[in-house]
Amino acid sequence: METKEHWFLQGFLLLAMVIAQGATIKCPSSHLCYKKTESATIYTCEWETSESMKNATYELFYSRSNSAASRTSLGSSRKSYICVQDNTVLNKVLVDIWVVAYMGNESCQSPNTTVTLSERVKYEAPQRMSMARSSSNLTLSWDNKKDAVIEVKFRRLEETSWTWKTFKKEVKQAMVTLENLQNESVYQLQVRQMSKHVKHPLWSDWTPILDVPTEIPNPPEVNWTVEDFNNGTRLLKLTWGTPSYPVSMQVNYNLSLHIWPCLLKRKNFTIVTTTEFSVYVTYSAVSGDIIAFNKVGKSSPTYILVPAKHISFPCKSWPNDRLIPLKYAHGFMKSCLEWYKATDGETRPEKVNRSKLNGTVKKKLKHVRKKMDDYVRYYYLVHKQTDGKPQSTETCLMYKKEGAPSKAPDHFTAPLLNVTTNSAMLHWKPIPVPDQRGFLTHYEICYTRRSQNNESQIESECLKSFASKTEYLVQNLTPGSIYNIHLAGATAAGSGPTTTIEITTKPLPQSVIGWIIAGIIALLITVCLFIIKRVCMRRRRCMSCSYMTTAAKTPTPRKPLSWRCLRHTSVKTRTRSAWETPAPQSVTR
Repeated sequence: METKEHWFLQGFLLLAMVIAQGATIKCPSSHLCYKKTESATIYTCEWETSESMKNATYELFYSRSNSAASRTSLGSSRKSYICVQDNTVLNKVLVDIWVVAYMGNESCQSPNTTVTLSERVKYEAPQRMSMARSSSNLTLSWDNKKDAVIEVKFRRLEETSWTWKTFKKEVKQAMVTLENLQNESVYQLQVRQMSKHVKHPLWSDWTPILDVPTEIPNPPEVNWTVEDFNNGTRLLKLTWGTPSYPVSMQVNYNLSLHIWPCLLKRKNFTIVTTTEFSVYVTYSAVSGDIIAFNKVGKSSPTYILVPAKHISFPCKSWPNDRLIPLKYAHGFMKSCLEWYKATDGETRPEKVNRSKLNGTVKKKLKHVRKKMDDYVRYYYLVHKQTDGKPQSTETCLMYKKEGAPSKAPDHFTAPLLNVTTNSAMLHWKPIPVPDQRGFLTHYEICYTRRSQNNESQIESECLKSFASKTEYLVQNLTPGSIYNIHLAGATAAGSGPTTTIEITTKPLPQSVIGWIIAGIIALLITVCLFIIKRVCMRRRRCMSCSYMTTAAKTPTPRKPLSWRCLRHTSVKTRTRSAWETPAPQSVTR
């Protein structure tokens, strides 16, 4: 009994050792030998291993197939591959290749693989894949100068649980097109390639899963704001919206701006990942563009134009004896002069004059002045870098020589609704900058009222309106009258051509006229009564004076003082008519 138990224990230990040995060493499998290109001179031999074999050592052997020749070692490595020079092997005949793994005192040999090494080519997975999507087609391209066999597997992103669709094609260039895709769907795909110039090529590894976004149909909508620090520097802030899904997937932006006027080249800001951008600029105009792009293409550009800072105050003209600007530095890299024609008063033309300082400032400014035309508005700026920020040290609107405007204001009107019985609101458009030929000082408004038969002028008057205004209220007009109104722009050199309109003020309403007539009649009656009363009072006074004169010529006895006072009072207060002669009174002493 004890003997049986002893043999059972030994057998169990032996079985455990066998199981342990089998668990600690595994033979390599799926070994391959290949070149990465047809012209390569190095073979790569690789095999698959398990995690438990990470401490193993591998040795690669080969021998000529169906030959009694001894085996030849091609090298050993602790990695899962070995690189072999082609001059050390028989590469144009059949050979047997195998791998032996060593770990501790154990070894394990893989099965033999019979190959002709020169016919084994395995390309690398396609590198630097680029995509271009147009309508329902997707074009793929990559780095490979030779023709090959391509296999693509793809699926919609929303269908990740579905099986892949495959597409295989021989291509002469490293390019292939997938057709009939859904325009608004995001896809996933993988690509691999295989040589078509050897008998037994191997497929390359698959590329990582690539996301294929949709096209970007619209350019970015850009908004900009400018913060003026009033020291010659502005902060330009650009913002734009994010496209809706799925267009928004993996969208970046390329921004190109001309922010330093002293140089012709734009500054490029590539791969902007946000939807806002800020940069310091001068008072000069800023131009540029922005493009949205993703893996499959790019949008059309959105052009950006930020006008130069508006100048509300003009500089004086540039006479022969005055040289401006005054702050022009003596080094072009530190400062430069920019000047151009302000054709519409705001827009910076495509061609801008920039002056380098090759001599003295005085010579340079005289040279610039010779290039300027009379009666043309110019915008000049002086720029420099201050603490790494661009700055405009001087800005000015100017004329070399001013003249009177060559054109009258456009669209001079007085809408019927704005004409009342005694006023009219006038509207016009400003004179275009090229036709101003100088800085407008004011607008002249003259009007004349004509008689009903249009043969003579009854009254006329001239007024002035600010140059910045394009409307004016003419007041104190006569109701129901015809007026000719003339408008002209004026500069320091004089007034330009006039434009004329005719208006008719509204008549007074009939009810108002009736009340006015009644008022006039009442006024006339009141005046007449007042005059009659005054005439009557004067006649009574005259008759009183005549009676007193007659009485004075007739001698009367002297009366006492008290009686005379009483007599005088009775004369003043009597109510008898002025033409009745009073009866003589007897006086008794």
